[in-house]
Amino acid sequence: MKKSPRIALIGYGRMGHELERLIAERGWPDPFIVDPQNARVYESIDDLIGRGVEVCIEFTAPGEAVKNILACVRAGLPVVTGTTGWDADLELVTKAVREAEGACIHASNFSIGVYLFKRIVTFAASMLEEFPAYDLGIHEVHHTGKKDAPSGTALSLAQSILDVHSRKSSISTVLPDGTVDPETLYVTSARIGSIYGDHQVLFDSEADSLELTHHAKGRRGLAEGALLAAQWIHDKHGMFTLEDMIHDITRT
Repeated sequence: MKKSPRIALIGYGRMGHELERLIAERGWPDPFIVDPQNARVYESIDDLIGRGVEVCIEFTAPGEAVKNILACVRAGLPVVTGTTGWDADLELVTKAVREAEGACIHASNFSIGVYLFKRIVTFAASMLEEFPAYDLGIHEVHHTGKKDAPSGTALSLAQSILDVHSRKSSISTVLPDGTVDPETLYVTSARIGSIYGDHQVLFDSEADSLELTHHAKGRRGLAEGALLAAQWIHDKHGMFTLEDMIHDITRT
């Protein structure tokens, strides 16, 4: 992997600032920044053409992600995107990336710790497939500035559980007024203060309860994972997930 690619940050919010700090800490080339709401940086991805950018990292909003990814692809720039909430357009984006022979890696959460947490949750859910006394549920908490609920990470965890646990056949993010459906996996959310991100998977029976929790201490884990993805994808072609990258790096 290239040690220090020249990066363009698409979006200059909390994650953009965290990425900029980590890039400086590592001594990588100063990143270009694209944010039309900030007067001191570039307004569009087209402004990056010919400036030596090797990889774009995109953290914006669900309504902006697709056009940003497509603009990067048109400009011939590999893109790492951690924006969530645009799953409905995944097929469209995948088709565009492949037709342009571009490169994009997307994830609901680039934290390696969250990736490991997901693997643990999936393993636990597959084991409890054999023990019908246990019910399952997911709860996530984030800061009040987060723009989507539930989090993409929570939905990804829920889908992983459905893939291995036959007693849950659907996902719901809304609790019913009456009795819950035992075959539905409920994903609940809260938005409180400045909490970076907590995800809790609950396994409950009449005898006892099991809880698996991932607590993010800050955005550094996300930034580290995104920079690792930028190193990995800069010479690739295709549409990738975080799992693709981890499997390639570890050969597992």
